[in-house]
Amino acid sequence: MERGSNFPNAANAASTMATATATTPTSTTTTATAAVPPKRKTTMELVQQRFKSDEEVQLIFEAYQIIGQEHVEGLLTLVSSSKGGTYALVSFTLLRTPLTVSNDLKINKVFPINKSFQLTKDAKSSITQQQFDLSTDDERPIKYYYHPIKTDMESVDYEEFVAHIYSCKKSMSSAETHEEKVLNFRWLDDYREIGEVKQELKKRESQYIVYRDITIYCATWNVNNRPCWENTSSLQPWLARGENAPHIYAIGLQEFETITKIMMLNSNQLQMYTSQWIRKMMENLHTENGIEYEELMSVRLSGIILAIIVRKQLRPHILRCCIHKVPRGFLNAVGNKGGVGVSLQLNEANLCFINSHLPAHMENITARNEDYGIIENDMRFEEEGRPFRTISDHDHIFWLGDLNYRIQEPPGYQRPGPMSDASTFEQLLQYDQLRNEMRHDRCFRGYMEGDIKFAPTYKYDVDTDTYDTSEKQRAPAYCDRVLWKGKRIEQLDYNSVMEIRQSDHKPVYAIFQVQIKTRDEAKYKRVQEEVLKAVDKRENDNQPQILASKTVIDFGLVRFNEHSTRDFNVYNNCSQQVDFKFKVKDAPINDICEKWLRVDPCSDSLMIDSERSIQLRMLVDPNSITGLLRKMCTTRGKCDFDILILHVESGRDIFITVTGEYQPCCFGLSMETMCRTNRPICEYRQEEIKELMNDVSPEYRVTMPREFFLLIDYLHKQGDRLRGIFQSYDRRKALSAKFNDVRDWLDTWSEAEFPGTPETAAEALLLLLDLPDQALLEPFVKDLLISKSKSEAMELIALLSPPKRNVFMHLCMFLREGIERHDYELSNVASIFGRILLRSSEYAMTIDYANRCSEFMRRFIYIETSDAIVGGNGHGGATGPSLQT
Repeated sequence: MERGSNFPNAANAASTMATATATTPTSTTTTATAAVPPKRKTTMELVQQRFKSDEEVQLIFEAYQIIGQEHVEGLLTLVSSSKGGTYALVSFTLLRTPLTVSNDLKINKVFPINKSFQLTKDAKSSITQQQFDLSTDDERPIKYYYHPIKTDMESVDYEEFVAHIYSCKKSMSSAETHEEKVLNFRWLDDYREIGEVKQELKKRESQYIVYRDITIYCATWNVNNRPCWENTSSLQPWLARGENAPHIYAIGLQEFETITKIMMLNSNQLQMYTSQWIRKMMENLHTENGIEYEELMSVRLSGIILAIIVRKQLRPHILRCCIHKVPRGFLNAVGNKGGVGVSLQLNEANLCFINSHLPAHMENITARNEDYGIIENDMRFEEEGRPFRTISDHDHIFWLGDLNYRIQEPPGYQRPGPMSDASTFEQLLQYDQLRNEMRHDRCFRGYMEGDIKFAPTYKYDVDTDTYDTSEKQRAPAYCDRVLWKGKRIEQLDYNSVMEIRQSDHKPVYAIFQVQIKTRDEAKYKRVQEEVLKAVDKRENDNQPQILASKTVIDFGLVRFNEHSTRDFNVYNNCSQQVDFKFKVKDAPINDICEKWLRVDPCSDSLMIDSERSIQLRMLVDPNSITGLLRKMCTTRGKCDFDILILHVESGRDIFITVTGEYQPCCFGLSMETMCRTNRPICEYRQEEIKELMNDVSPEYRVTMPREFFLLIDYLHKQGDRLRGIFQSYDRRKALSAKFNDVRDWLDTWSEAEFPGTPETAAEALLLLLDLPDQALLEPFVKDLLISKSKSEAMELIALLSPPKRNVFMHLCMFLREGIERHDYELSNVASIFGRILLRSSEYAMTIDYANRCSEFMRRFIYIETSDAIVGGNGHGGATGPSLQT
């Protein structure tokens, strides 16, 4: 029996026995007994076991999903119910392959084949031809993929799968046309991902979700580089239309200043310009009594601004606000064209607002389409700890801006006369590039636009209502637009504002009434309680599980280069054997734990009623200190050492938090951080050092780290004992326990005699320079590697922070003195220190990297008599900062 020990239920099945009887004229009957393995069930039979007797599996289709970077294999099964008279697609995840028991199938999604069911295939997909989407009941589509070659799992191919699905949908649609026929999908309630609380609650949204009406006001204006203080007239004709005050404003500007001037202004000046425009907006909003507004969020990209302004009483209901920018235009980097976006969650609905400025000129249709596509693809709203959201991941999307699509007049076309009636506008719109491109699915696929009953908004003579009378006499065009995408959106108004004349564009606004998905808290609490009870029961009944004696492992105070161990036990208290392993994490870790931690064992099997001890070993050493300090700096709040994921095969993961406090040490800290200390490192706590590491101010308490000076001073006094101390260096080599005496001597600023030898002092010096996250000569390593002379290099070194510059110069003076005394060999020193000071993972693999590092150091530690590092002009007229600190 295959893997019988892993499946006790299968192992306990009664085996069949065969009795063979042989008869001869002279013998009695002889009975022989032999074990015959049970017949292995087919995939279809195993899948059928997951359903009730009145539910029949019609077909199975192999399909997988891509979750993160992982391919999750699965099956889509078409199932019918004789009791309900309906069909559904049930998506299974394969916990093991090949299938041996039905418990190897985990339900993760159910799609009723009802009126709203859709199966779509994107033939233009750049990912794979074998991609399709499934959706139903107003939910977002879910992507699936199928293998071009079938396996032996009795599944149908894609064409047969699609044919069966649409045959079922057609029969369902026919049934719905008969009023007496009520389609019953209640039989699916038992399969709607009850193992996942969040997904189950999603399935039962109809029991606690209501829809609330809000008004959204979208406004766009290309201001033609006119500062707001030049615009003394009111903006209320643009921003205060409609009978009622809106709940949310999305206001977009383009060309709020010339790109040349923007590049000349500093960030404070640009912020001032932006703030003045937003203040101008705030002063001209709807003035309905008792309603106050506040700026929620704004985002600027060169001359493009998007401001989101909301009612103050609405602000507590808005979550997950984030922005993104996609620069286009000159070299695709300056951002004189492109798009900015704001994403937010209001109650249970996700809203997205985009303001874009696309390429100009009549002939640039393709460029406009391409920029739209790039903005659509690259606009990603990211939050810490959450997967990023794309534009299409929102329920309600509003895209506004100067889209720059023109009126493509055919040859011989006679422009209409005065533009004052709807028939004239409709005549022009026949040749509108945007509508034509949307009609052919070349841009803004799925977006809608309201009826345009206003005159083209471009190009006017400034301060007039007259179209372009310049030599170019540009054709009037509807450059400024507001589009939307999503359900439950009704446009109430869409118009331009003729009486605002400060630009060659007319402002445009659109008012929408949007039904926002909102949670009824009382109903939600009741449904949540029901779901939690059902989930607990199902998971406890069906899932393998183990217990951990501890889920928080506290290492207490952890010190550099000191081993610590902690143990905890795991128990199997369920009725079957359980396999467990610690799960490998995604990049940048790509292992089950951080570098400073080791787990033993990483995986094992637990028999029924057995237990196993897990040992965790902690060692913060030269190979891991950089990563630990980086994690401390980038983690908000308390920084745990790690969170291990103890994965139970076919069961629930257990999260093991590894915590404690790191005792700061000089090794791994930057020169700047050490120069900010006012007492020995050993007297600092983890949080205090974190604050100093994140401090970016240019103020320092000393000009050079005391720890560096103590080592240099000791080595300088050793005379002949320095012979040969810089022969080699390998940071991967384990440090001895005696090294900790040197650590403590440095971390306490001890006045006692140095506790080690010149060799250990040299090792400590190299580690002090090598372990910080950034090389000593960053951010100029790249430029220094290609520098041609010492004078050229000195110009860059002069730009380093004072601590880095002083350490470098003092080190060079120390090394030069030792080389002149023949204490150590020039080539060794140049090679070792060059690779450390110019440390670069980017360039380390280049052929001449080592030679460039060595050559750089030679310029500073071996100088001809006619040259000088200290002061004034040296050989070739080079100048540099003094070595005095």
